[in-house]
Amino acid sequence: MSITMRYLNQLAPQLTARDLAIIYEVGRFKIMTGGQLERLFFADCSDTSRARNRQAVLRRLTEHRVLARVGERRVGGAQRGSASFLYALDVAGQHLSQGISTRPRKPYSWYEPTIAHFLAIAELYVMFREADLSGLFSLLDFQTEPYCWRTFGQRTLKPDAFAQIGIVLPDGRRRKGSFFIEVDRANQYGAKIETKMPQYVAYYQHDRLAQPERAFPRIVFLAPSQQRAGYLSRLVQGRPEVRQLFSVGLLEDPIATLLRF
Repeated sequence: MSITMRYLNQLAPQLTARDLAIIYEVGRFKIMTGGQLERLFFADCSDTSRARNRQAVLRRLTEHRVLARVGERRVGGAQRGSASFLYALDVAGQHLSQGISTRPRKPYSWYEPTIAHFLAIAELYVMFREADLSGLFSLLDFQTEPYCWRTFGQRTLKPDAFAQIGIVLPDGRRRKGSFFIEVDRANQYGAKIETKMPQYVAYYQHDRLAQPERAFPRIVFLAPSQQRAGYLSRLVQGRPEVRQLFSVGLLEDPIATLLRF
């Protein structure tokens, strides 16, 4: 099917607010699972209709070339239907995303090593949105790459994500926390994190000189296992001059790490 401007002009009025929100989020994260999209956009459905509604919507968006099943493979193994497929923007979705995002990302190109990384960042966002809905905190901001990157001097700090949350303390006061987040997959033992730590220290020192009164975001390393978290904690403890900037937690429970600010 050829995607022409006429086709897009006919398609656009048929899209619901939820359809547009799905396009926006898949465009932000490049690739997401059907299960992640279900948790974001169909949580208000009853248990019996949730999967059915998700399947119908994702099938319709796929047929209209808004979404594409990336790699035609399933994740997780145990899930059924569209929840276990990987989705990226198809040609129509790429065109439509230009009109609903002020900062659209480049379309996803299949590259196996990036899949787990992109899905991990998307999963963080879904978990933070769920925590927001449950009242644990207010998710004030969530930035993906490259919009969470920070340029200083001739250098660029490249976090995996940036998040800002707000909480209400028991005495009624409000508190806001900001975080640079590194998702550590432990693919190359220590190499990436050992390189990133000096970069954060350099950015911190630059920021203190430029704006000493501004609160600096906490730097959160999220590890896939307790063993890996222990290793990262030892790296942090080895930098006593800045270790107060860093927190180490587990990918499976990032909320607990953020709430320790």
